[in-house]
Amino acid sequence: MIHITALPSELLTLIVSYVDPSSLKNLRQTCRLLSYITIQLLFETLKLYPTEGSYEIMDEILTGSTLGDAVKKVYINTREHPYDSDDEEEAYFPKEFENRISRLKTLSKVQNAVLQFDKRCGVSRHHWISKPPQTVAFRKKALSVFFEWLASLKVALQSLGIQHLQDINIKNDEIRKNMTKVLRDLRSLRLSIVSEHNTATTEDPAELWNQDRFSLFPESQSFFTKLPSVWLKPTASSLEHLTLFCDTWFGFRPKLELSEVHFPHLKSLVLGNFTFFQDSQLEWILSHGATLSELSLDDCMILYDLSLFEDNADEYSFSKDEMELRLEDEGEAGYGYYYSYNKRWHHYFDAFRKRLPHLRHFRIGTSDWTHGVPFETESEMRIGLLEERYGVCYDGWVPTPYVEVS
Repeated sequence: MIHITALPSELLTLIVSYVDPSSLKNLRQTCRLLSYITIQLLFETLKLYPTEGSYEIMDEILTGSTLGDAVKKVYINTREHPYDSDDEEEAYFPKEFENRISRLKTLSKVQNAVLQFDKRCGVSRHHWISKPPQTVAFRKKALSVFFEWLASLKVALQSLGIQHLQDINIKNDEIRKNMTKVLRDLRSLRLSIVSEHNTATTEDPAELWNQDRFSLFPESQSFFTKLPSVWLKPTASSLEHLTLFCDTWFGFRPKLELSEVHFPHLKSLVLGNFTFFQDSQLEWILSHGATLSELSLDDCMILYDLSLFEDNADEYSFSKDEMELRLEDEGEAGYGYYYSYNKRWHHYFDAFRKRLPHLRHFRIGTSDWTHGVPFETESEMRIGLLEERYGVCYDGWVPTPYVEVS
């Protein structure tokens, strides 16, 4: 009978990968061959937190060349634990944390990197909105250190993820330079985006409620306008997987024009909280029919009716000629311009069936948003046709123009 250690290393590694972590630690002590294989599995992922305990673990891994060579994926979590909802103490970026991130450049086999922020964000412009612990300056520092490390890698990164990326454009030239260098060779990109929200309470003056989030936080639209050129176009020639999530509806307002970018090798696409309102969005997905084999739509919605104030009409994909003025009950003209979209989900499903010939995995439903924007949870999506799969967007409705219709 052939001994298990005589099996090809690829097959043996696959078998051992099914062993639970506690048993892997014991298996590591059995023989040199199994020790090597279990080390590759046990230390494949490194998680770094801004804590002394995390620093000690990382230092031990970096001082042992065998352990460091096993690290393929690194999570950098900028917070030790989720902040309480009423926690307003400003967070700071520890020098020890920065030094540890810089030392990661000694890990020569890293292929996948993830940067994690807190799910709350803000620019602290409005005194009546509670200020999150992680300020814009904090996030800028984290992104600077993170991309400086990634740009220093001798072997190009394959997969990048940022959880709870604030919807504010990066203006620093050095950060942008490092970003572009990292993005241009990626095969996988995951962005879960967070926006500032109106946290005024019922005790605040009533007029504070009479502003929607787009007038309160104009940075959001600017971010999504530049997202294709800043984050997506550099990856276009190599990207195979793309995930775009946001903690608020996006696509229409804030407007995201995905048709500006085409990915000739895209195999997997995940959209979360995305709104469909015109055929060009569907056509953009279908344009990847030659390669797309997996499509997930998480809490996505078709907007079948829209309205915009006259001042905003030309900013959101439509000309006034395509929209209509509607009369109210008294026969007077209503506020703004309206547009109706005649496509429904069955039209989309039929298009996917006919024009995505390589599609093998399709999901539509919802994920768990308890701990913020879903991240790396595509396979855990609860499949179903949700009540919120249709909605309307009416300019001027507060605190949000998005209205779910039963």
